[in-house]
Amino acid sequence: MAFSLSVTLEVTGRRAVVVGGGYEAVDRTQALLHGDAEVLVITPDPDPALVALADAGRLTLRRRGYRKGDLAGAFVAYVTREDPTDVEATWAEATRERVLLSTLDDVPHCHFATPSVVRRGDLAMTIATMGRAPALAKRLRRHLEDEFGPELGDLVDVLDDAKQGCLPRSVPFAEWAARWEVALTDLDGLLAALRDGRHAEVRAEVERCLRTPTDTLQSDEVPA
Repeated sequence: MAFSLSVTLEVTGRRAVVVGGGYEAVDRTQALLHGDAEVLVITPDPDPALVALADAGRLTLRRRGYRKGDLAGAFVAYVTREDPTDVEATWAEATRERVLLSTLDDVPHCHFATPSVVRRGDLAMTIATMGRAPALAKRLRRHLEDEFGPELGDLVDVLDDAKQGCLPRSVPFAEWAARWEVALTDLDGLLAALRDGRHAEVRAEVERCLRTPTDTLQSDEVPA
């Protein structure tokens, strides 16, 4: 099975190369920029979105095809195959330079597969099919984007604020984890409260759960 280990990479400040200039290149470039990577795009025919990002100083754009040496110093690279590209040459260079490479729809020339991602603030939900059915992953991503709104990202912020308000932890980890389970029992109710703008109320309730022994907590006490 290809790509059997799912990981999240830290790309902040690291060089990333995208070889290609179409929709797929835009998608991967935007993901890299979201992670604050230093992005180099190589394509003779860039999508207008890539040109706009280059003009804004967000990335470096080289309006030509791939050349040997373009991957030197990179941490990660993508070949989208939207331009005529010597895939064997990019694979050989990536292997030699120890660059993580993903080539669109070409599993033998990939070190990894890029999952579809739904982002809500600092929450990232990834959908992967081990490189076998990327169209399905994209379809499921659109489904989740319709289902979950910005309140899910708000919940991450509120939960972190509540956690910080209850640190340092004064109980064993097992008890701490059990209190979190109680705090998140009514997830739908918490999200509904955030949609109504009741952020302070949600934080107060979560902090109450984190400060109360689980043997005195009842899951049905978490308000909707």
